[in-house]
Amino acid sequence: MDAHDDRINFCQFVRVLSRFRPLKKNKENKLNSREEKLHFAFKMYDLDDDNKISRDELLAVLHMMVGANISDEQLASIADRTIMEADKDGDNMISFEEFCATLDKTDVEEK
Repeated sequence: MDAHDDRINFCQFVRVLSRFRPLKKNKENKLNSREEKLHFAFKMYDLDDDNKISRDELLAVLHMMVGANISDEQLASIADRTIMEADKDGDNMISFEEFCATLDKTDVEEK
């Protein structure tokens, strides 16, 4: 995908979808491993690709997800609470490591 183009080709589309195939027991597959799925999800929130999720990025993604179904104040509250719970180093951002730690008990392999 070109940086200035919002289109992808079929191979790129299939590659993205393959990350969400359920894992087969006893079969190694890096593409749809837990870490790859978490990395993919993290990148969806890390809009400026600086390896951190800021409050503004979190707000932007939440707004895209729920739009007009929730007030700006409620979105801000969700974003603030999420940052507060996930941010362990006190920089008011969520690193990939903090993101993974927050989702440690979530079963992303079967989702």
